[in-house]
Amino acid sequence: MSSTSPVDQINPSGTPTQPSGKMTCGACAATNPTGGQFCAGCGHALQEPCVQCSKPVLLTQSFCGNCGSDLVASLSKRKQNLETKIADAINAAKERDFEKSKGLLAVVTREKDYRFKDVIAHAKTAQQKIDRIAEQECGSAADRIAAAQQAYEAGDSARVVELLDRLSPKLMTPEAQQQLQRSRLLIEQLDDAEKSLQEAFQKRDWTTSGAILDRLLELKPEDQTVANLARKVGKKLVAKATTLHQNHKSTAAAEILQCVPMIARNQAYVDLNQTVERIGWLASQFKGEPFATPTLGRLSKHWSEQSGGDPRAVKMLDRLSQQVKAARSTPRDLFAPLDAKPRSWVGGPLGILATPTSIDLDDNAAFRASAGQFNAAIGLALQGLGLGRFQEDFSPKKGLLKRLGRKKAERCWGLDIGASGIKAVCLERIGEQRPRLVECHKLSFDTPLTRSTAESTLDESLRTTIESFLEQHEVESTPVWVSFPARELVSRFVKLPPVADKQVNALFEKEVESRIPLPLDEVACVRWIAPLPDDELTAIGRPAFVSAAKKQFVDRYLEDLSLAGLTVSGLQATPIALMNFATFEFADLLELHPADGRDAEAKLPTVALFDCGAEMTIAFLISGASCWFWSFESGGNEFTRLISRSTKTTHSDAEKLKRNPASLEHPETQFERVEQRIDEMRGRLSKLVNDQCEQHDEFDIQQTWCCGGGALTHGWIKRILCDI
Repeated sequence: MSSTSPVDQINPSGTPTQPSGKMTCGACAATNPTGGQFCAGCGHALQEPCVQCSKPVLLTQSFCGNCGSDLVASLSKRKQNLETKIADAINAAKERDFEKSKGLLAVVTREKDYRFKDVIAHAKTAQQKIDRIAEQECGSAADRIAAAQQAYEAGDSARVVELLDRLSPKLMTPEAQQQLQRSRLLIEQLDDAEKSLQEAFQKRDWTTSGAILDRLLELKPEDQTVANLARKVGKKLVAKATTLHQNHKSTAAAEILQCVPMIARNQAYVDLNQTVERIGWLASQFKGEPFATPTLGRLSKHWSEQSGGDPRAVKMLDRLSQQVKAARSTPRDLFAPLDAKPRSWVGGPLGILATPTSIDLDDNAAFRASAGQFNAAIGLALQGLGLGRFQEDFSPKKGLLKRLGRKKAERCWGLDIGASGIKAVCLERIGEQRPRLVECHKLSFDTPLTRSTAESTLDESLRTTIESFLEQHEVESTPVWVSFPARELVSRFVKLPPVADKQVNALFEKEVESRIPLPLDEVACVRWIAPLPDDELTAIGRPAFVSAAKKQFVDRYLEDLSLAGLTVSGLQATPIALMNFATFEFADLLELHPADGRDAEAKLPTVALFDCGAEMTIAFLISGASCWFWSFESGGNEFTRLISRSTKTTHSDAEKLKRNPASLEHPETQFERVEQRIDEMRGRLSKLVNDQCEQHDEFDIQQTWCCGGGALTHGWIKRILCDI
């Protein structure tokens, strides 16, 4: 006869049953009908799914009747997991992470299974203890945090650390944690500074001591002991700097003065520091300067006076006195080089294009007084004489006066109308000789004309100045070519294939239509296409450009000139006038000789020209068969405005100060913004030129020149063009 366990029998539905057909509740021992889910006596579950096969099993079973899984082992594992949570909760409480601790214990206490009764009781006991500890700890932490807040506001870092250092981060607010971190850091910095100060005192290193004391005062601003020490050390440093200054060691004196604590910087310090900074600035103005200019001469004289006869200043003054009178590197140059012939990062030797060699100047005093500023006017007159590379202009192509003005002229006026005034030259052409400068005149506007100037003011200033010019010069029988500013111009450059004129013109018209951002019937245009190259130069193609200006502007501009009594024979944009001048002036250099061994891959001899006018700066790359230019609004008037702001003077007075920075009261600060702006221009011009040279590898820059009144601003050539 075989024996069976009460739980070994299973009814047809798969639910385990006892032999009697009844199920006994393990929680209360009550008997329940077969198939029930919960005890009718206590409501406790009677069954649960097997962890292995998910079939229902009685809570009192040892093994699953369906898959044979060890239910006792599974129950033991569940119990172990709950006990682990209790242990983790106790550890979290020790670390003062009471929220985590409560969360873990809540998982255990939510259990209803009678088989975990002892574990649940353990969890509830632990919860009660932890709640008491949390209440005590959090209350104490709140008191400490409040006290630390008061200590922090009072600047007592040591007390903050004392109150919060042993407090668990879990009990601290984010603000309290930041206060503790900052207080610890402050204490460390104070300890390091005090230790370093003691070492510096032992070595009698007052410069280091001054810097450390300044830091200590920042950390402990109310400490009178540190403040008194800082004043004493500052006095020693000022005395030492004074001695260095008297011995013409301004750089060393400036370094010493930088270490004087702020609290010791009295009026004596301020006066000495300003003097030393001024001398330091003056002494630094000569390194890298390419030319011996009168401005440098005045600066060296001022340096000598301010420094009390520094031997370096005296030597520089003597050197400049000789170089100012020395021979120029080339007849075109305005000044003699300060050292060797300067070179430009753009390419080739660098010069100030002041005295054209292609024009017979006849030693004109007015021209030489403003050398380098009449180049655009010369370019206008050259085109009027038929000597320019570019034949088209922006004036209307109809009318009797236009036809008369285009007759071959032997004499022509060029009027360069800029933002600051008018530069006018009259050239005469006699046979095959060089054009001769007949007259030269410069008139200034009362106030510079800028983009922000009202149209009515601009028109009135222009008419008044033209009328003044006409009162002094008889021009009725002479063609007059006039410029307009580059800011009114839109230009696009293309490289066309080396095909015949008819084909290339058709291609170019399509380029013009696609590249000019205005309807063509609303603009006046100047077009240029390079001549068809020789066979060995076909790789160069046919470079071309188109420049456009709104007809509305052109008509109004010509009307203003007409109202002033001026009959205009030709109207040209300033950049194109300058290119006319440059191609005429450098014709020999730009000429390409295939017999020199150049092949189709050869580069074109090129001249780089930079014109810095009153309001615009224009960069040019000009070769015998191609050209490029770009303009942007930044020039000499901007430098004047910066000085006007820094010196709080009128534009007129600031213009004088700009031309003679030695007369500035504090050039080290008042000229600083000009230097910064020039450096910004250097970055912009560098990118423009380098990008073009990458795109047009035919340019082989042989020489670099600059012109315009803005280029004569102290430091402009050195900072923008010199290869330093």
